[in-house]
Amino acid sequence: MQKSQVNAQAIAAPAQERAGRLDWGHLRFFLELVRTGSLSRAAQHLGVDRNTVARRVAALEQELGLSLFERGPQGWSRTPAGQELAALASRVEDDVLALSRHADARDRALTGVVRLTTATHLAAHLLVPALPGLREHHPGLILEIAADQRAFDLTRREADLALRMGRPRDPGLVTRKLSDLAHGLYASRSSLAGRRGRVDFASDPFVGFDGSLAGVPQERWLARVGPERQVVFRTNSTASLYAAARLGVGVAVLPCFLADRDPELARLSGPEPVNHELWLLVHGDLRRSPRVRAVIEWVDLLVEQARPALSGRA
Repeated sequence: MQKSQVNAQAIAAPAQERAGRLDWGHLRFFLELVRTGSLSRAAQHLGVDRNTVARRVAALEQELGLSLFERGPQGWSRTPAGQELAALASRVEDDVLALSRHADARDRALTGVVRLTTATHLAAHLLVPALPGLREHHPGLILEIAADQRAFDLTRREADLALRMGRPRDPGLVTRKLSDLAHGLYASRSSLAGRRGRVDFASDPFVGFDGSLAGVPQERWLARVGPERQVVFRTNSTASLYAAARLGVGVAVLPCFLADRDPELARLSGPEPVNHELWLLVHGDLRRSPRVRAVIEWVDLLVEQARPALSGRA
């Protein structure tokens, strides 16, 4: 054996030994901490507790013999070694996720889990009431609905499908507009605005979204048509706006499909709020998976049936 070959083997041996000891599952926790910079946020996204994230990252550092993060009052910042590993681990993650999508797309069984993410009010008032129909046609399917304000990353398999309001900007996904989603101004029928039947931006109290959702279309519209309005309650949840309006706390901009059927609420005359759009998103690798396809067809059917209410014409 030549001397150069002996040297190469000697150099490669420690790396091979480390690779053999490496728990690849640690990389998922490492990458989430890289992305969020916070144990709490990483734990929330991964569905575990803070100690689990810290323990898995510490185990990765021990296995590699490297310090990957510096812990400080502002969060967890990457060391130079952590920066380099993040780039490498992201490529590993992309390949693993591509392999997973490839396998799922070729699984012809109409059984198993399909995970769909959407807003809480769409989950509770549009999807869940239609679940019996899905169960009747596909009893082997298990639908998981992740109701959350944050946009789940379909490329990273945080969900298989997404039902979102507003035109998506996600690269690498197949997107399709399903319907317009009309909104109106509503108040409790027992409130002054409800008895009056029309909105008065100068005197009526309003409920609205907090700063985290200040950029949504209805908040921008309200700021334009009623800059002088008195906001008495803010939240990051449409369901909470709906509940507050029913209780007479104030006037709210609400989806028509949700509020028009509620006898406790009156639709007020006045300027018409801007409409949202309802979009379906799926990764291109998964759209032909039979179980994902079955859920897509179910969503298409229920949206078609609900379109008059969704578009405010019910």
